[in-house]
Amino acid sequence: MAAGGSGTNTETDTETTTKKRQRLGPAIWATVKLLPTVDRRRTAWVALTVVIAAAIPSFFKVASGALVGSVFVAAQQGSHSAAGHRVVLALVAVGVLYILQQTVGPIQLAVADGLGRRVSGSLRERAMAASVLPPGIAHLEDPAMLDKVALAQGVGTGTFTPRMVVGGLAGLAVRYLSAFASVALLWPYHWWMALGLAVVFTATIQIFRQDFFAQIQVVAGQAQTLRRSAYFRDLALTPGAAKEARVFGLGSWVSTRFRESWVSGMAHVWLARRNSWKISAIGPLIFMVTEFAIFFMLGRSLLRGEISPGQFTVYLQAAGGIAILGSLSNDDMAVQFGVASIPPVLELEEAVASPSVRLSGSEPAAGLPRQTIRFENVGFHYPGQERAIYDGLDLEIAAGSSLAIVGENGAGKTTLVKLLARLYDPTEGRITVDGTDLRLLDPAAWQRRLAAIFQDFVRYELPARDNVCFGAVDAPFDEARFQEALSRAGALGLLDDLPHGWDTVLSRQFTEGTDLSGGQWQRLALARALYAADAGAGVLVLDEPTANLDVRAEADIYDRFLDLTAGMTTILISHRFSTVRRAARIVVLEHGRVSEQGTHDELLALEGRYAHMFRLQASRFTDIEGGDEGGDDGDTGGDEAADEVVTSA
Repeated sequence: MAAGGSGTNTETDTETTTKKRQRLGPAIWATVKLLPTVDRRRTAWVALTVVIAAAIPSFFKVASGALVGSVFVAAQQGSHSAAGHRVVLALVAVGVLYILQQTVGPIQLAVADGLGRRVSGSLRERAMAASVLPPGIAHLEDPAMLDKVALAQGVGTGTFTPRMVVGGLAGLAVRYLSAFASVALLWPYHWWMALGLAVVFTATIQIFRQDFFAQIQVVAGQAQTLRRSAYFRDLALTPGAAKEARVFGLGSWVSTRFRESWVSGMAHVWLARRNSWKISAIGPLIFMVTEFAIFFMLGRSLLRGEISPGQFTVYLQAAGGIAILGSLSNDDMAVQFGVASIPPVLELEEAVASPSVRLSGSEPAAGLPRQTIRFENVGFHYPGQERAIYDGLDLEIAAGSSLAIVGENGAGKTTLVKLLARLYDPTEGRITVDGTDLRLLDPAAWQRRLAAIFQDFVRYELPARDNVCFGAVDAPFDEARFQEALSRAGALGLLDDLPHGWDTVLSRQFTEGTDLSGGQWQRLALARALYAADAGAGVLVLDEPTANLDVRAEADIYDRFLDLTAGMTTILISHRFSTVRRAARIVVLEHGRVSEQGTHDELLALEGRYAHMFRLQASRFTDIEGGDEGGDDGDTGGDEAADEVVTSA
């Protein structure tokens, strides 16, 4: 099947490559326009050194021609003649120009490299900003957008970076300017020869460049496949996957998948390179024949007395200078391959600037919510997926109260939090805050009103203090608030396990760093949310943050948590029903809608889905405690067992 798929796409890939061959020029022009926006002063210095580096070889050709011509005359008139003095002057000029040529070149490379470093840094920052700054996350889960991100990072283009592109462009500029100067020097001999050489060499090198650029575009077309191979590579090399890779014996499997993905992506590149040997063979042959013909004509003119030895020297060097138009160098490679990663950065910025990614809204969110948050007939499906997560969801969240959300896996509990945090906008219906459509609020300002800890919360490999204070990164550090958040989360005891206190880096990959257990990480994440709440967040969301804690520890945290956050808008998501029963209201999500809602007692009395799931979980504790002696339905025993689990904590 894989082989068939590759064959099917070959013609399409070839057509796409052909259409994109002409895009190298715009890509280079976009890069040139980018330079002064990064550093205008350095760009000016690069331009100046390029002009000087390109001009010196032409002056050197003229000076060396004058030297050769003067030597012949001085040999006849004597060293003390005017011709002899001209030899000395020409020799000094040649020496000075040679020294300048050897000096300006490295200076030009150093200045270009300095600008290149700034361009690379700027592009990295712009790519990161384009990925991070949008308040939503839909663009980070869009395959097409991720391909742009991968290309912006230079995936598949080897070691040629934007930094090298700047140096390559400067080198090419020197080459072309000096070549055109050589055309001017050869023009007095035979204008048609100068023009013809420029056309022949330019046309020849264009064939080389198109071939190389076609290969670049094929690589770009395989960005998704190469991203997959990079994923398998990381599975084999990064510590995060190291344990399972060894326990389950995945090493060979991962290596095989990496090789298959890489070969699948590169097969198209190898196909594009199949005829490259013909171009490589024809090019040198053209150069050899052309150069021989030029040397023959110049030599014949010299022997016939049509040109002087000095002119012969100038014209011969000029012909060689024009020939550099038909040569490939590291500069060509750097530009050909490195420039491929620059347009994707600009395209990425343009893509994330669209309203669907940036998210609309500019109204202030300070102090919200004061009354209520409502989901009104909300429908939602993730981009690229047809299955609807919500279909006419109606839900009201009263400000200053606690709401628990329960439901089976896949019911959309976490998606509800994503919509509330405006990481996505609903595809249908609306969400209102005190009657205002959430789309009208400044998304970043509204997100600062939320303190959320998700199931997959981030374990920052940074000092422990930062892992808490990131909850309110824009606020000045407050030691009392910091200690209070740790105390509420039950995380003060962590200090005993940290060799450098709260300044300990939480990663064993750093010197004197340490790692935490799953439960310790969760307490630290809870402290981060509480720190945000103390700093002014108005809505606290806990999306199963205690999954790694045992049921008694979880019940203890939720109990204390609800006590400490009384009067605050709190949303709890948990698969353990004994931990959410104290919430002021509980809703059950099912089939994209709220199927039941009420207090714990009301939902049990309803004898619906909640009651069934609650008693199903309670029966497990009954078995553990040995309290289930049988009975018709075990409902009473289940309730008592669940009560015991909660109260005994």
